[in-house]
Amino acid sequence: MRVAVLADIHGNLPACEAVLEDIERQHPDAIVAAGDLCLRGAWPRETFDLLHDACDALLMGNTDCYLAGNYLSGAYREKDHWKTELLDWTRDQLGPERTAALGRLAFSTRFSPRRGQDLFVCHANPRNLEDSLEPTLDEHTLRRLVGHLDATALAFGHLHFPYRRRVGRLLIADVASAGIPRDGDLRPAWGLFSWTPRGWRVQIRRVRYAVRRATSGLHERKVPGASLLVHKMLECRYRHHDAMAVAARRHSGLPPFLKPPPGSPASLKPVGQPQPVLPPPPGLEAPPPGQSTQADEAADELLARLKLPELSVPAETAPTSAESSAEALDPTAGDEG
Repeated sequence: MRVAVLADIHGNLPACEAVLEDIERQHPDAIVAAGDLCLRGAWPRETFDLLHDACDALLMGNTDCYLAGNYLSGAYREKDHWKTELLDWTRDQLGPERTAALGRLAFSTRFSPRRGQDLFVCHANPRNLEDSLEPTLDEHTLRRLVGHLDATALAFGHLHFPYRRRVGRLLIADVASAGIPRDGDLRPAWGLFSWTPRGWRVQIRRVRYAVRRATSGLHERKVPGASLLVHKMLECRYRHHDAMAVAARRHSGLPPFLKPPPGSPASLKPVGQPQPVLPPPPGLEAPPPGQSTQADEAADELLARLKLPELSVPAETAPTSAESSAEALDPTAGDEG
């Protein structure tokens, strides 16, 4: 059994198309889109329709709930905010039927090649849609979120930072993001889970895509917050990137980065030399483990008030000679059982 899992597409149609083309070449038995399908991109309606037609299961993410009105979090709850405008714009693009459909998506799905050997797929973690399973989490905190799970493999997203880790007999793998990667590599990511006699194995694959089409679409279609969304897409890393990168590679049994990974923007420096496109705003403290996503959202609120510099946008992510090899494309990936 082979299961393809993509997550955090965020309305980035060019990236979604590239990922689905790569998935089709791998001939999986099932395809799952694990949440955050539409919000923050220029093509929410087209992306939803493409995923609806191509996938065997669509799962709910936190931003899907925001759009459907199930609940709101952070600045999305505030009136007269660009994120509220973004919600309204995206709902208008989707229309009432698709918007309501997002609110009816399942929380999770599972695949059972053998009794007691399930692959469990969800958006953020098996308990809720908001808490990130960051690679910096200690064993105790991680077990609180996944220790109850009756499965031997867990596929998830939400963090936009692909990595894999062992928690006892459980293999966990963040497959995200297919739309807005945040691990320093502009190329979209997705996960291929394969059942073997030794258990589940996972490959995190990266693909080329038309970056300039994705960024120009945000401006051309007048998406609220377009300038900041473009910067986030091109920066493609958290403001506290190094700690997560080091932890992700350690859990995978790999040495720290000696150089930026293939596909990284020119502004990305090796670990130990952090230099993101947008530096941390004044007064922003380093977050505790597990809260980098919340800290990054807080930084957005400060950066949204600034005049952002113009950035050079590549036409597409660069190819590599190892494009067919998942392990070579993403050092935090592999097919270890």
